[in-house]
Amino acid sequence: MAKFSFLSNVAMAAAGAYALTRYSPGHAPIVNLNPYSTFSIIYSLILAWKIVYHMFLYPKWLSPLNKLPKPPAGALGIMDSSGSVSAPGRERWKPCVPHQGFLYYLHIFNSQRVIVASPSAVQELCVRADDFTKPRLIRLLAERFLGLGLVLAETEQHRAQRRVFLPIFAPRHVREMYPIFWAKTREVTQKLAGIVESAAVQGSGKERMAVMEVGHWSSRAALDIVTMATLGKDFGSVENENSLLAKSYRNALEPTRGHLVQAMFKLFFPSSIVDNIPNRWNRALAEYVPIFRGTCRDLLIEKRNAASDETIKTKGKDLLSLCFQYEESARANEEELIDQLTTFLAAGHETISVGITWAVYMLCLHPEWQTLLREETRAHFPDPTDGAGAAAVPDPFVVETLPLLQAFIHEVLRWYPPIPETMREPLRDTVVDGQFLPKGLMLVVPIKGIMRQETCFGPDAAVFNPRRWLTEKPVEEGEGAGGATKLAFNSTGGATSKYANLSFMQGVRSCIAMNFAKAEMACIIAAWVGRFKFELEDPSLMDEKNMRISNGSFSGRPANGLNVKWGVVDGWGTKTATKA
Repeated sequence: MAKFSFLSNVAMAAAGAYALTRYSPGHAPIVNLNPYSTFSIIYSLILAWKIVYHMFLYPKWLSPLNKLPKPPAGALGIMDSSGSVSAPGRERWKPCVPHQGFLYYLHIFNSQRVIVASPSAVQELCVRADDFTKPRLIRLLAERFLGLGLVLAETEQHRAQRRVFLPIFAPRHVREMYPIFWAKTREVTQKLAGIVESAAVQGSGKERMAVMEVGHWSSRAALDIVTMATLGKDFGSVENENSLLAKSYRNALEPTRGHLVQAMFKLFFPSSIVDNIPNRWNRALAEYVPIFRGTCRDLLIEKRNAASDETIKTKGKDLLSLCFQYEESARANEEELIDQLTTFLAAGHETISVGITWAVYMLCLHPEWQTLLREETRAHFPDPTDGAGAAAVPDPFVVETLPLLQAFIHEVLRWYPPIPETMREPLRDTVVDGQFLPKGLMLVVPIKGIMRQETCFGPDAAVFNPRRWLTEKPVEEGEGAGGATKLAFNSTGGATSKYANLSFMQGVRSCIAMNFAKAEMACIIAAWVGRFKFELEDPSLMDEKNMRISNGSFSGRPANGLNVKWGVVDGWGTKTATKA
């Protein structure tokens, strides 16, 4: 939108008005007007021409990008909003349009966008990360409550932050967090089991099932886990749904299209004006952002007062200690440290919560996997509702190699990645995979769409199939009869390239908390499928075409929540896992 620069238009109109009123013949009609009227007319003509040129002539006929494949006529109109996170419009037409990795379409006000749809092109975006940046629209949408933390930082600032915070999410350190993962998993599972049992009592002998919204509970559990594991503080979100921190994040991250509209307004008007418009979005942020930023500030102050400088600088591996190390190395101020904390808390618990929600949805659609996973998890996890086994914790090395559980989790993340698309913008004119891309062009990377392409995950890529992550492996000596095989987890899933597997992106912009997220998901999904059976409250959602996905937040979650019937499954056996 820089093409519509207000100042340049004013300058041209003022120069034109001055020239006409001073040097043109007196009989020219426009000169008979006063200078202000002349200026207004010229300004209107300039603006009209720019609108016609930049919104119609250039994008539709003159742009060199016009040679790229396009959607069917009428699929995306001038005011279409399918460029939002879930992008339903693109999901419908993209597989039907032959392409060589790039597709061209016009977004709102006919702004040009290019879809980057091949692993080779995505690889260039990941490898040449410094040549691309997140679009200004994304920063305007997120910065107010995330701050300029690791998610929004770019180039050298991002590298410096990543170097400091990477250790807390290293595999070894994540394995040390399993007691925290499992303690909170036990708490939420026992809470849910109690609700189901209460519903059974009130139901006068009916089937022991209760309807609960999955995202509500997964969000509360994920928030408690991320705060306990990284900050050492339990805010009690599982115990109390009205806990101040949980309520603040729930309301601030509520998916509405108003979030996107608000960010778009900031492309044309100063943020100081847009942020003070009296609407629901601004009122929510004005109320809740100070709460979670204030909470983070209090934690920083408490940590600073409790630990010596030497301990903070050399020994601490928790998130707060790493913040102080970043403060020292980058000369960061307190607000920048708070940006880091709010980023980890918001992005960390939101995406994991969404991943768990989609996992339960796919268990409802594929009940045979409930049975398979229940047998495997009961054989390798302690009973989360057994009060006598509070000290028992699953072995991280065993969990990481459980074939059925890992295959199911990875397929859920492929089929419904919590972040279904991302965007980039070239910082200068460039060429990617042989295609010229001008500076400032919005590049859309459809993560979910790429992972459902046959060229990326084989001929059954458009089918939910956890078995793609399983292989037969010879049984090692001492494990069984010679020549026998067993199921093993295959971390590639048959992807044709590592850049086809984008659940956590790749390269320097990949998710720093990938190991943390998968470990937490494994614990919660194992406990829930081991203890409960699931059925959709709304049978129409058995057809995925009826599932509406949010397009007003950063994650792609069920737009209307996911109401599921939960039923307790008695027993917790010690059988060996069966083959899929």
